[in-house]
Amino acid sequence: MKFELLDAFRKKEHIVDLELCRVLMEDKEFPWILLVPMRDCVTQMNHLREEDAIQLIKEINISSDIMEELFETDRLNVAAIGNKTSQLHVHIISRRMMDSLWPNTVWGQKMATLSDQERDARASCLRDRFCQKFSV
Repeated sequence: MKFELLDAFRKKEHIVDLELCRVLMEDKEFPWILLVPMRDCVTQMNHLREEDAIQLIKEINISSDIMEELFETDRLNVAAIGNKTSQLHVHIISRRMMDSLWPNTVWGQKMATLSDQERDARASCLRDRFCQKFSV
């Protein structure tokens, strides 16, 4: 069975495919990526095979390092919620104490989206750093 993203993810900016996860970018005001394990019909982390679960943690950790390296970050928000989109995915969001929503969560909040130019610049920066870090 071929891996396919759910519709909710297809419009997101594709950054890179890692060993396990497809990295996507949200176009919101906060630096925000999604890691989507490229496994069909997986909705929960505990549904992954053990080796995939270990790889997911490795990719979360390295992706978190990248977010901290690239963006001024006071706190990383890392979450696998999936209430609206069931396909397993992990959010990694770089937050600043001075951002427009601090200290509230981003979930269900209205926030600005990036311009096309800002989105392209952020995506390029992320893509370059992931390619350096992962040699992909």
